[in-house]
Amino acid sequence: MIATQDKVADIVTHYPKTADVFRKHGIDFCCGGQISLEEAVSNHPKLSLTPLLQELEDASQQQGEGMQPQYLSVPSLIQYIQARYHDTLREEFKQLTPYVTKLSRVHGPNHPNLVTLKSTFDAFKSAMLTHTDEEDQNAFPKLVRSANGEAVEDIDAVVQSLVDDHDEAGALLQQMRELTHDFQPPAEACGTWRLVYDRIAHLERETHAHVHLENHVLFPKITG
Repeated sequence: MIATQDKVADIVTHYPKTADVFRKHGIDFCCGGQISLEEAVSNHPKLSLTPLLQELEDASQQQGEGMQPQYLSVPSLIQYIQARYHDTLREEFKQLTPYVTKLSRVHGPNHPNLVTLKSTFDAFKSAMLTHTDEEDQNAFPKLVRSANGEAVEDIDAVVQSLVDDHDEAGALLQQMRELTHDFQPPAEACGTWRLVYDRIAHLERETHAHVHLENHVLFPKITG
């Protein structure tokens, strides 16, 4: 049973399919997820609490029998994040970048938002590649050592730095959403145009899930 005082992030942690409901209504469940459902609704005047609660309850019943990452140990959870999100993110950037570049080059002269989209995408790509490399090479080993009982002097600062990176990534994703009018291509859009919008929308969904898992599942295992 989902209660109005439950935190948005906690709802998604326990019932992952509710992320789709929050996304549909523009409610941030990753970087801004530490507020109650009631407060989240109050920030969206067009939403009503009772119908939203019913949508969330319906979504919560759709859970499968798959793995629940919140019950993994810190080392196992980190391995899951690296395989599920870090590796796939790097591969997606390799595949998607040429299409974003082509779209800007071909249609940018008549649609300046596509030129800005490319520069914003490039900034997001650079930030996320730097961030995931930092996690894999430095931050995650420190988290494992801390979880194993070793005193890691700067662990709170390490976690806060990663959270700050997530906030930066979230802001860039929001800029891309605005530049693409919620990822809705115009009627005259070519195949490449539609592909780019679809895949950046998918990238947003994946990043939100990735950030949620770190901010609200992994990091609390370290900081309490």
